[in-house]
Formats: sequence, structure tokens, C-alpha cells
Amino acid sequence: MRFSTAWAKTAAQNVTLKTAAALLAFVCLFQLSVIAGLSMKDPLVIERTCFSKALPLKNSKPTEDEISSFLKEAIPLRFNSDQNLKDGFLAIEETLLREKEMATLKQRQMLQRVLITEVKVSGDEVQVFTDRLISIGKVKSVLPLNLKVTILQTNRTESNPYGLIIGSIAQIVEKEKKE
Repeated sequence: MRFSTAWAKTAAQNVTLKTAAALLAFVCLFQLSVIAGLSMKDPLVIERTCFSKALPLKNSKPTEDEISSFLKEAIPLRFNSDQNLKDGFLAIEETLLREKEMATLKQRQMLQRVLITEVKVSGDEVQVFTDRLISIGKVKSVLPLNLKVTILQTNRTESNPYGLIIGSIAQIVEKEKKE
């Protein structure tokens, strides 16, 4: 074989290999862009019931039912004397206020329990109407306790599946009308 023929074959192979390498690099970049695009999309969640349907993701704004059920579980954690505090339901400030209040109640030998009667959710404002049951020994008294609650969103965890935290609680004071 002549040297020029061998050189021509080698040059042709080099052109073919360069073309194949460029084509494979283009295919890899295309696949990476498709994979990145698909990974950025929200996952499709299908509810398995009699009539299967796609569910909306829960990372959006919580519904009134979720807020109501969260408050029915979290408000007793904040006010009840006999209930242990779960992680992830109260903000740090509310946890500190709870500890102070429980120390005061224990010092006075009192027990407190809160019974939720109604939860009103209107936009960002949440009002909780409760009855506060305070007992000293066998003597019990019921006082109305109306609260304005600020709720914050956080990541959902196993201990807090709602993804909500009580940020602050303020008592609603009703002013008496003078006649």
C-alpha cells in the first residue's frame, strides 16, 4: 500500500470520527436539556380511588380545612397544661410564652384546658373562638377566650404534615358598649 493512500484513509477516518464525536456531543447536550426540563416540572400525583384523577400539589396555599384542622391540633398544644409539646407546631416565641404560662399555672396549682368552638378563616386573618377551662382542685370555671392567630408556612415534615406553624397568638378583647 502506498503511503498517500494510507494517509487518505487515515484522514477520512479522522473526519468520520470527528463528525461522530460532534453528533454524540450534540445528542448528550440535547438529552441533558430534556432531563433538566423534566426535573424542574412538578410531579404528577394521581389519587387512587374509584375514579382516579390528578391531584393538585400541596405546596400551594393551604385550604381553610387544612388551617382549621391544624389549629384544632395546635391550639391545645399551646394552652393545655396536661399536653406535651410536639416539635414544629409553634414558633420559638410562642414556645417560650407557653413555658412561662405553664410555670405560672403550676406555681398557682392550676390546670388549664382549651376547648375550640369555632375557627374563622378570612384571607390571612384567622380567628379562633375557644372556651378556657381553668381548674383549681375540684373547682372549675369556664371563660371565653377569643384569639387572633398568625400562621406561617414551612416545609411539611413527618411530625408536622400540615406544613404550618403558629407564629403568634393575640387575644381579641371585646369592648363593652356603654349606654
